[in-house]
Amino acid sequence: MKLKSLLFTLSLMALLLIVIVDYIYLQHSTRNQFVELQTLLEEERNLSTDWGKLQIEHSTLVRNSTIEAEATLKLNMKVPDSEQILNIKR
Repeated sequence: MKLKSLLFTLSLMALLLIVIVDYIYLQHSTRNQFVELQTLLEEERNLSTDWGKLQIEHSTLVRNSTIEAEATLKLNMKVPDSEQILNIKR
């Protein structure tokens, strides 16, 4: 009888030890995942900011006035005269 209660107590203690170790492991894992989540959220914010800046830059660069100014200054291009324009119909 005493042996059975001793074995039962030891098995409960072993089970308790397993549960405690598992709990500690899960807490550690949760903290690591939280740190990773915070890092990814910060990266997302940075990328979102960069994306907004790129959209503003893109909208500035694709304006007709900007394109025409770049073509005139850097490539020495000009708008052709109306006599130089040839319309082709199909």
